[in-house]
Amino acid sequence: MSQDNLFNYNHFKFVRLAIFLVLACVLAYLVYTPEIVSYGGTWLGYGLGTLGALLIVWLMWLGVRKRQYAKNSGNLRGWVSAHVYLGMALAFVATLHTGFQIGWNVHTLAYVLMILVILSGMWGLSLYVRMPQLMSNTLNRKSPGAIVEEIESLDKEALKLVKTFQSESLVHLIKRSMSQGIFNASRQRKFGLVRNCETSKACDVIQKKMHENGNLIGLYENQIKRLKSLKQLRLYYCQKYWLEVWLLFHVPLSFALLAALIAHVVSVFYYW
Repeated sequence: MSQDNLFNYNHFKFVRLAIFLVLACVLAYLVYTPEIVSYGGTWLGYGLGTLGALLIVWLMWLGVRKRQYAKNSGNLRGWVSAHVYLGMALAFVATLHTGFQIGWNVHTLAYVLMILVILSGMWGLSLYVRMPQLMSNTLNRKSPGAIVEEIESLDKEALKLVKTFQSESLVHLIKRSMSQGIFNASRQRKFGLVRNCETSKACDVIQKKMHENGNLIGLYENQIKRLKSLKQLRLYYCQKYWLEVWLLFHVPLSFALLAALIAHVVSVFYYW
């Protein structure tokens, strides 16, 4: 038995609904014969436009719904499934509403913004499908908190090891390594890389000193483990960054679409 997810939710309930919606609109478009040409100002155009506007408002409501887990407004997974498939169906409904009449006006602006919102939503969907598994594999199925605890444990071990060598330079080196956080600046999350990483420097210095003192191997292995844990967290937060960054496009575009939609509707009825 396949697991119920947002793609096959309730036996592809919203896939079937989206297909039915698209086919019904296409059939209506093919059957209806306007007096001049097909465009948004025909009776069919008004009907498709109303349907499209209602879909846009409903789809935007998902952002509110995601923050209402305690309310009985339907299964959240079902809402997301509906958001995905009905959002794709909206592209067909809105295109038929235009009657393929495109120009330099607020009506086309609303249409273009809608397409951009749908495309950004598909981008976000692809990220949400791939990234969680990648993020889990990056941390070897551990939590970020567990990795941080491992680093703290390694730091305590490093302090004990370095004291046995009675070297101020080594103590200073290890303390600088311990002060190294995941990132030196928030902008480094984009690429998951840190220049001038103190732990990486410590690994290089200790490796060179090992030629003179083979007893440093335990301290070297300790710092290598610390660096590995840091790299895990850096890659994880880099992946998380790109998982979240699409919202910086999707949400503002959605509100721009809503504003353009209102302007579109007002102008239509003003000049009707």
